[in-house]
Amino acid sequence: MSGETSGEKTELPTPKRERESREKGQVAKSTEVTTTISLFAVIAYLWFAWDRNFSKLVGLMDDMASLAARRDFSSSAGEGVFGVFSTFMDIVLPLIGVAIAAGIFGNFVQFGFLWAVDSIMPKLSKISPGEGFKRIFSMKQVVQVLKSILKIALLSTMLYFTVKYAIGAYINSLSCGIPCIANISGAIMKLILGISFLAFVGVAILDFMFQKHTHIKSLKMTKDEVKREHKESEGSPEIKGQRKRISQEILMSDNLENTRKASAVVVNPTHYAVAISYRPDEVAVPLVVAKGLDLTALKMRTEAEAAGVPIFANVKLARMLHAEVEIEELVPQDMFAAVAEILVWIDKNKNILYNGPLERGVIDLEHEKKNGDEPLN
Repeated sequence: MSGETSGEKTELPTPKRERESREKGQVAKSTEVTTTISLFAVIAYLWFAWDRNFSKLVGLMDDMASLAARRDFSSSAGEGVFGVFSTFMDIVLPLIGVAIAAGIFGNFVQFGFLWAVDSIMPKLSKISPGEGFKRIFSMKQVVQVLKSILKIALLSTMLYFTVKYAIGAYINSLSCGIPCIANISGAIMKLILGISFLAFVGVAILDFMFQKHTHIKSLKMTKDEVKREHKESEGSPEIKGQRKRISQEILMSDNLENTRKASAVVVNPTHYAVAISYRPDEVAVPLVVAKGLDLTALKMRTEAEAAGVPIFANVKLARMLHAEVEIEELVPQDMFAAVAEILVWIDKNKNILYNGPLERGVIDLEHEKKNGDEPLN
């Protein structure tokens, strides 16, 4: 039972699984969306270019009538053919260009820019009779048939009522000449195209939702697959250990570098070390530039001593700074008083600091207050 459960694809695809699928050209794609956008673009072209194209057709008809009226018709036949071809290309070429551009845009809207070599490589399975038979009777083909039936039903219903509504006006226009027929025909054509577009939009929305659902379902994974992929992405324990060691070394290097450049180091005195920096010309408030525990704290103290950075023993302040303030964060207001005492001491003794080891080691300001010790200088 547990084997069956673990083999069920119940988990959503991981980003890695989706990325690999995309690299193979396997994305959620609805041909209905592309068709609808192309149809909309073609409708828009026909809508706005109707008067232009119709006038060209009328002009062509007039030219053909003039050519036919000539006595020497054979000599003008070539001129007539050229006129027909020229008018045809002038109307159809922009239409083809609009349709192609809209198709490209329709794909881009769905899945962005995608160049997948795998999707265009020839595969033997595509010409296999067995695989072809499976594709013919697959659920995908059933859905395609249902979509076609739905589109035909919607279009037929809409067109029936449109024609029923407009047929009377069209018949009446036959008696008022070509301009009248043109206006009525244009209005009816625009209405039919608009209704067709609405039908396609409805089908496209449903199809896109279905394709998205089907695509995600096809990429679903079993729990074991998710665990295995996670393990592969994380790497073996040795690799993870190596990564952790490298990151710790980088962090340690940054800590020690910042400690050497710090204004002071606060310790507790053995387990905690926090380096603070005060540059009044840059930031009005001191900030924490490094911190560490145990071995890291010891190395920070060693670096500070070698660089002549004063080290102050203050158990409470060291622990509060370490626990509450992250690296590159400003010292909070409730710790200003304790830090200010350190900064005052630094200002009084700045002439002997930061130039190699100091004569004294850890400085305890509280102890100096109680015993009335003089400043180091």
